[in-house]
Amino acid sequence: MDRAKDPDPDAELAAAVKDIMIGVLDLGVDRSRLDDSVSLYSPSVGLDSLSLLHILVQVEGRFGIEIDDEDVMAAELSDVGSLVEMIRRAVDGNRVGE
Repeated sequence: MDRAKDPDPDAELAAAVKDIMIGVLDLGVDRSRLDDSVSLYSPSVGLDSLSLLHILVQVEGRFGIEIDDEDVMAAELSDVGSLVEMIRRAVDGNRVGE
């Protein structure tokens, strides 16, 4: 089987979330520079509560899901990877409930 032809859904989701972050936060960087270990609160990202809300609204629209406020409050959002993981759980949870 040729893995290059089989898209990785986790990688696609991470790429989509990072693209949304870059757009909402007007970061002006390539997705490849937004590593999972980059702090959400670093000067290069500068996430605040309002921008997080804008990102989540975009994610909900893009994936046709609703992210529960309690899930956001319970998530330990510290870096890009933690945000992607929280969104991955929300997407996976919505697939189960379809």
